Amino acid sequence: MQGHWQRRIFGDKRDPRQELADILGTSVPSGGDVQPEALEWARSQVDADAMTEVEAIKALRDAEPRLGLKSATYLAQRVFAAR
Repeated sequence: MQGHWQRRIFGDKRDPRQELADILGTSVPSGGDVQPEALEWARSQVDADAMTEVEAIKALRDAEPRLGLKSATYLAQRVFAAR
């Protein structure tokens, strides 16, 4: 858990795409794009027409407890940007 506390004190500097790859079993894209599998999963959990971005972040973290705040925010932003 040392990494957990370091992230809380010094900020989470992890690449959210790496966390998504670890959780979803996908690879990290070479560009700056989110994994299509991660975006598809996020869209299945979020109703962008009925939720705010904050509600979407909570829904994503409720659906996948291993998902960190930074990665959930990253996904939610991409779901809302694609609307």
